[in-house]
Amino acid sequence: MNQPNLNWFYFHILLASIIIVKDYNGTLEESLDRFEKSVGLYTEIDTTEYEAPPYYIPPIDDGIPIDSTMARVENE
Repeated sequence: MNQPNLNWFYFHILLASIIIVKDYNGTLEESLDRFEKSVGLYTEIDTTEYEAPPYYIPPIDDGIPIDSTMARVENE
């Protein structure tokens, strides 16, 4: 009987083990950043801070319910 080729299986087990250990040690992010830079996919981290809008205008509620039968339909 032919034995199945398990190279991909062992490769995935090894890769998953490396990722789990590097994540546990806290070095996964730096390794991924270096890899992305070497491949050319790296994007800078967004450092902009959220600013709340200066004021809020609530939506206008005139008390009239929206009636869909009054909608104008084009090309009918």
